[in-house]
Amino acid sequence: EDARDIFVRMDQTDAARHEAIPSFPEIIEGRLLFEPAMMHLVVNRVQEHEIDQMRRILGEVLDAPTWEDFKEAIYGLHRQMFAATRNKFLEQIMASILDDRRAVLFDERDTDRPAPLPVRQQTHKELGAIVDAIAMRDGKRAEQLVSDHLMRTLATVNIWQ
Repeated sequence: EDARDIFVRMDQTDAARHEAIPSFPEIIEGRLLFEPAMMHLVVNRVQEHEIDQMRRILGEVLDAPTWEDFKEAIYGLHRQMFAATRNKFLEQIMASILDDRRAVLFDERDTDRPAPLPVRQQTHKELGAIVDAIAMRDGKRAEQLVSDHLMRTLATVNIWQ
């Protein structure tokens, strides 16, 4: 019954195909294999100033003036989480993901136009819950929230394929 409302709040990214770069769904599938479990490293190694930085970036997600700024803020938050692992391999993976997404201009989805407020609010809510779980040092909850977030992201992409 609330499908129309849910669709308004979803980032319905068009999953374009690019020859030499993994597609957005491929990236999300790969992230689902390790990123939720990675949250246990994050909660055990994160420092307070990093949590403060995550909260600052959350504000950028909500206040992003364009789709590109919105996407950059989201990846900035994930980059901060990856950095909190203190694992250079994982940091390289996030750098590679971000390089790939930037190379295709985030699939060129009107990056200069504003992201709809309901999308920014929903994303802020989901990511804020993850940051809260990290701040509480609750690895199990952070793991579940990241898994849910990535699954929802994958589902919204697949709607349009």
